[in-house]
Amino acid sequence: MTSLATMNQTGESAAPLGVKTEVVAPMPLMVWSNKFSTGIGVLDKEHQALFEALNGVQAAVIAKEERGTIGALLHMVAEGTSAHFTSEETMMAASKYSGLALHILKHQHLLEQLNAFMARFHRGYNLDDHSLVFLRDWFIVHIQNDDLNFGLWLNEHGKK
Repeated sequence: MTSLATMNQTGESAAPLGVKTEVVAPMPLMVWSNKFSTGIGVLDKEHQALFEALNGVQAAVIAKEERGTIGALLHMVAEGTSAHFTSEETMMAASKYSGLALHILKHQHLLEQLNAFMARFHRGYNLDDHSLVFLRDWFIVHIQNDDLNFGLWLNEHGKK
């Protein structure tokens, strides 16, 4: 079987003669768009910050940054998530949102998952694509379903 890449004199992969290669930056794990907007400015800004934090973890993993750097970024995601959930739950309680109890349970479940990822990481396991995809998918589904419903509920009840 022939490979498109050949080995150079130092044993590294090199492109065949005449083939230009370029380094392409990986696509961010999460890209903010209006489809994620809850219509609640403070929550949208917090969601955007969480997107950026998760993208930072992904970039560090891909770049094979030191474990300390990845751990610090993962900690920032966990702290930012916890602070965001507190903010969101406080807003829901103040507006007497009927879905608060279920929303809190969903938040607790994700925080348990985040803590499990962090514990595994601190025991020497690397973050893998499955962990990052799980977090991405959880945030996206949660925002597009649960958080958007809260935004709609606030608007319907004139509490914005």
